[in-house]
Amino acid sequence: MQNKNDEGIVLGKEMSNFNRILGFIAIITVYFFYCYNFMVGTFVKPTMVATMDKGGFGFTFKQTEAIFAVMSFATIIGTFIFGTIASKIGKKKTLIAIAISIAVTTYLPLVVPTSFTLWRIGRFATGLALGGVFGTAMPLAAEMFPQKYRGKLAAILTSLFSLAMIFGGKLYGALGDANWRILMYTCIIPEFVAAILVFFFVPDDSEYTKKLNIEAQDKGEKINYFNMYKGKYLWIGLGAILLSGANFVAYSSFSNNSTTYLRNVLGFSAATAGAIYSIQGIGQLIGYNMWGFIADKFGRKIPAVGMLACAIFVFIFTRLGSQDVSTFKAVSFLLGLFVGYSGHWGAYYTELFPKKFSALAPGISFNGGRIISTFALPAIAGLADTSVGMLGIFNISLSVFIAGTVVWAFLPETLSTKVFVKTAEETLNS
Repeated sequence: MQNKNDEGIVLGKEMSNFNRILGFIAIITVYFFYCYNFMVGTFVKPTMVATMDKGGFGFTFKQTEAIFAVMSFATIIGTFIFGTIASKIGKKKTLIAIAISIAVTTYLPLVVPTSFTLWRIGRFATGLALGGVFGTAMPLAAEMFPQKYRGKLAAILTSLFSLAMIFGGKLYGALGDANWRILMYTCIIPEFVAAILVFFFVPDDSEYTKKLNIEAQDKGEKINYFNMYKGKYLWIGLGAILLSGANFVAYSSFSNNSTTYLRNVLGFSAATAGAIYSIQGIGQLIGYNMWGFIADKFGRKIPAVGMLACAIFVFIFTRLGSQDVSTFKAVSFLLGLFVGYSGHWGAYYTELFPKKFSALAPGISFNGGRIISTFALPAIAGLADTSVGMLGIFNISLSVFIAGTVVWAFLPETLSTKVFVKTAEETLNS
């Protein structure tokens, strides 16, 4: 008889909790080095722009920006490609293919590292693979555990981005520019290892995926993006993409300009500005997991409070002066803490749509927001050179945080009534 604690588990119902955790660790390994791959360019860039006589590649700064811009664009395409593949052959096989693809394509530019064209091709191909990770890893992890744990699990995966930043910074500090190849290999070798771990420890969803496709065919349907966005799910889907877009635009327009504001407008030293900025990362690491716990305990929409709070803290940030260093640090930490509101979105976006679309829904709902930010962020950044300046950018940031909160309010709650009532009763009785 199925254990009552297995309620909501889709994959590997016969697995022990120990093996289930091993499966989650395998997914974590893929996801951690997926996050790290996004930032490895930051550490290799000094070598790229250095002249060849100094051991560099002789690229211009503009060329390096072009290399990593094409990677970012490719993630959007990769979301569609790998989402479609996962809906046909299963998420486990797709995630293994993605991990191997990340490793191979990351290695490609190392064949001729001074070739600008090869770097562009390589990072574009890597971007395609990176685009498939969120939409494959998140629902795969969610379907291995009961619903009451999914927000926390998604938050753990999301918080790996903060840990990857810390890991990358420490590694770069230890190795320096001369060991740029080793930095690249730390993106390559672990993904091969991760593919092996996923193969052995993550339950196979091929039969489940096949069953969903057969059921859809019997109803005269196909599991694709067009059918996913039918009826009420069109508006739910658009709402999710708008929510993600608001998140990317609001957070990035603030975060990308905060240190410049502290340095150029308020006159802080680089060390002070860096300290204020870095403490935000610590807040985020805690916040992702805090809001993931709250989302599992009280509902997927409760963390919208955090999104609204971000607007308040951005406003406070703009009202502080050069004498308020300690307050800046406190506000930066709290802002990071509340930015963690998005930590459980991998689970939330999976639950917003019928189970048969679990391979498609989270990736497009999350990465679809990048399409909005791709166009919005350059336009917003241009305001820095106008009369509104940096404060104008921050005002837009807080306004978009508020707009995102409103959008979230209209999206449905997905934590099942049974789980929600049970957790509420547990809270009252404790």
